[in-house]
Amino acid sequence: MNDKLTTKEKTEIAIQSGLQLVPYIGGSLATAYFSTKQEKRFKRIESFYQELALEHSLLSINEHDEESLMALIERLNEQIEKESSEEKRMYFKNFFIQMLQTPTLESNYDERRMLLDSLATITVLEFKILLSFSDYEEQIQLFTKHIEPSLKVGATSRLETLGMLTAVFQSTTYAGQSPVEKYVYLSDFGKRFIDFCIK
Repeated sequence: MNDKLTTKEKTEIAIQSGLQLVPYIGGSLATAYFSTKQEKRFKRIESFYQELALEHSLLSINEHDEESLMALIERLNEQIEKESSEEKRMYFKNFFIQMLQTPTLESNYDERRMLLDSLATITVLEFKILLSFSDYEEQIQLFTKHIEPSLKVGATSRLETLGMLTAVFQSTTYAGQSPVEKYVYLSDFGKRFIDFCIK
């Protein structure tokens, strides 16, 4: 039996010790954090799979590369455990269904992992901004209209970095001036991401 602590276990011990150092409420805070943390994670996974018990036309396990599929499911479970947003968990559910309705193979594993990792890192706000560049624009326009402009710029830049949005710059020369305009549009990767997480 290996009784060495993993890096994750060492980190949790450090967090627990750190929380206990907070004056007056440290002990209670550490207890509350660690006692509810595991329970919440378990409930999220349990709820996720209960909601998936609905009927979907899914492929047989034989049509997938089992190793690739299991690796993605393991990553997905880790993300669901940590995700507090119910809306994001719904997007994870859509991803999971899409993954099971089309063959998950060694050849598409990297792309599906990128889609999953991107979904795990973006916020609901960024997701809605991404949708505002898609066919869902009308449904989401009301939401994005009230977003602070600097937040919208920051979210758009992050989505560009993830490869979901593409920017092109155009200049038009008139009367001795050449102002540069930036046009942002949905990339092919962004379209696949939306298809995997929305439809």
